[in-house]
Order: sequence, then C-alpha cells, then structure tokens
Amino acid sequence: MVMRFVPKVVVSPTNSSPRMLFEWFDFMRTPSPSGPGWTVPASSDGSTVDTGGLGANITSYADLQQWTSGPTAVSWFVLESPDGLKQICLSRYDTSEQNWYVFYSQSAAFTGGTVDVFPNAVDRATYAYVRIESGGGVLHMGADDEAPYGFWLYEHLAGNFASSRGCIAFIPIVGAPAGDTDPYVMFVANINTGGSYTYGYLYDENNTPGFTRCSGMLNGVGTNCPTLLYYNSGGALAPNQCEVDGDGDDLLFPVPFGLSTRFPNAGFKGVSTFMQWNGRTRAAGETFASGTRVSWGDVNFPWDGSIPEIS
Repeated sequence: MVMRFVPKVVVSPTNSSPRMLFEWFDFMRTPSPSGPGWTVPASSDGSTVDTGGLGANITSYADLQQWTSGPTAVSWFVLESPDGLKQICLSRYDTSEQNWYVFYSQSAAFTGGTVDVFPNAVDRATYAYVRIESGGGVLHMGADDEAPYGFWLYEHLAGNFASSRGCIAFIPIVGAPAGDTDPYVMFVANINTGGSYTYGYLYDENNTPGFTRCSGMLNGVGTNCPTLLYYNSGGALAPNQCEVDGDGDDLLFPVPFGLSTRFPNAGFKGVSTFMQWNGRTRAAGETFASGTRVSWGDVNFPWDGSIPEIS
C-alpha cells in the first residue's frame, strides 16, 4: 500500500472553500501513481449532470459554487474507490460555500441525482456537514492508492496553526471483530476554534452530529464511534503524554476506536491504519523531525515531507 500526497495548498481569501475542495476532488480522481485513482460516477455543476466517470463538468472551483434556494441548482459529486466497492458523495449544504454534506455508501450504491438534487443510496450514511472555512486556509491531504483506499484532508488557518478547521478522514480499521461488515471509520469534524480531536470524542459520547461516525458493525448500521483514550496515573497517556524517540518525535500510537454504549453492538471497533494520536501537544500543520507525519489537533497523519505551497 502506498499513500499518495500533494503539497499543502494555501489559497487566497476569495472563494477559498470551493478552491480547496476542487484541489481535493482533482487529486482524488488523479490516476496512480500521481494520485489515488478514484473515479467520478456522477457529478453536477448546477447546470448539467455528468455520468461519464470523469467528472468532466467540474473543471474548476467555479463548478462547485452552485447552490440556489429552492433548490434549483446544486453542485455535488460522487467519488468511487478504484475497486468499485465504496462511494463518497459531497454536496453543497446551503448558501454558504463553506458547508458541504458528506455522504457515504458502503456498497457503492449512489444512484440518480439531478442538477438540483444530490443522489441517494439505500445504505446512505449522512455525516452532517464539513465546514471548510473561507479566508486564507491551508489544505493538507493524502490517500492510499491501493486497497483499502483510505484518505484524509484537513485545513488550518495560514499563519495560525492553533486554528484547526474542517477535516474529513476515511479510515480503514484493523483488528475489527469478526462479523464487522464494514471495517472503516468516517471522521468528519468542524473544529474551527483551535480545538482538538479529543473534543470530537467528547461530543460523540453526547451524540452530537458532525463528529466521528462509523458504518457497519455486525448489522451494517452506522453508529457513533468515539476514539478510545489511554490513561495512566498522571491522566491521559494518549494523546499528549507519550514518550518520544531520539529525534523528539512521538512514538507511534495508532488511534483505537470503540462503539458508543448509546448504540447497538457497543464494544471495540478496531484500530486506525494511518491516523495516530499525537504523543504531545502539537499545532495543526506542525511536521515531525522525521518528516513522516503532519499534525492536526490531537492527531497526526502520514506525510512525505514535502512542504511547497500553491496559492
């Protein structure tokens, strides 16, 4: 398995939300080895619907700006994993360019969709919406180009690493119990106040939509799926109290997940294949001495050390 990356993208304050989402969309549909090689079964630029597999009607960020009350025009797109087994759909949520629905179909079953209505699926899971902030954001992203095809993207404010913003991570899980029909966790967060992943965990247990969710556990029903914290006598060991290696980097600590006791089949979900706890407090966008990880809130993601910027 190889994770593909793009350098962090810094966008201008004008139309920055659709600009960043277009950068991610274009990266996801880029064939391997330059990208992860997802396909686009269907997309709408608010005027036409394309089902040719390439998203040919979305050629720039302007094609992601359509949302008219009613609605009479909606930008949306479906991304399908290279093995054809999973689909993710993003659709404009309202008049704000920052707000996008995130939908998931574990059986790649999205069908229909018009210039004013996003497509549906019999097993569609809805993850509230992601808020990609406008105004001087920095976008980071990476994706596997081999099964099980995980991906992640997140934003922070340029010049202000304490200001963590929207994040989406589609996380393959290892160690899932027998019978788990969909060993993935979908993390969608709108943390725009310098908050942490732990904040998302706490809100999960309070059943607030918009934070970590998982789909598929024995019965295939999506449930809230909080992260599991580790404690010692001094408090939380992970995140923020792990030992460090000779370079001062955090020791590897993949994030474990459980199923909330508020829902059926409560128990252990499994462990992330790529998202890890930060072993100590780090700012969003901070890289590690090894050049192999990049931080967002309390967690970090794989990185290849590249840091050029695109404005």
